[in-house]
Amino acid sequence: MHLFFYGVLIGDLASERIAAMLSGIGPGRPAATSGLLYAVPDPTGWYPVLLPGEGAAIPMVRGMVHQSGTVDLAMLDRFEGIDTDNPRAGAYRREPIRITPEVGEPLMADAYLYNHEPAAEFEPIAHGDFARWLRETGRKPLTG
Repeated sequence: MHLFFYGVLIGDLASERIAAMLSGIGPGRPAATSGLLYAVPDPTGWYPVLLPGEGAAIPMVRGMVHQSGTVDLAMLDRFEGIDTDNPRAGAYRREPIRITPEVGEPLMADAYLYNHEPAAEFEPIAHGDFARWLRETGRKPLTG
């Protein structure tokens, strides 16, 4: 199984606590998917939300694709606020989406997709790259 990360689960952005949850994950490689990306403020930093979409007018969201390895998916799901009884009720749901690695053929990978409409305080990230947005704005990623 593949996992697509586009925010604070990316190794370079992950806090020590978040990185500990990722132990056992396979190596990653750059990839992208179509969708809309927003930055969300939190008292401990910023994190992104992804709203998937398709079509020529939908921008690309950049991230990393990994083999899931032995990562504890239940722990990641809890961290992401998934309601296991009703996946569309929590903050996120984990589901497969089509991604395109920089090298290699397109494939399906599970991603954490936001379940709600963007709130007024969310900042759109037009270029679809959360790490780049952090560098450009000088903001810090969620330490959660």
